Amino acid sequence: MIKHTFLFFLVLEVLILSLSACASKTEYLSYEDKKQKGPKVFNVDVEFCKRYAQDNEKQIEGSKGAGERFQYKNSIFLLCMKNKDWILRQ
Repeated sequence: MIKHTFLFFLVLEVLILSLSACASKTEYLSYEDKKQKGPKVFNVDVEFCKRYAQDNEKQIEGSKGAGERFQYKNSIFLLCMKNKDWILRQ
């Protein structure tokens, strides 16, 4: 019983941490606004980069595993944001 409870909480903690890490990559405060563009431009750029990453993910759908596709999609999104002068804070 104790082993199952520990395992449940471990899985729950990993899930919560992974979801919180994903959410922060689309918030204005998570990025440095070096060009002083503001939150409205940020939201437009985020939507563009999400669509761009999703379109490019479809091209590799059959050739990689689910984890690799997710990492690839994330890297495309972050590169797109960097190209639009949004740098993710550490």
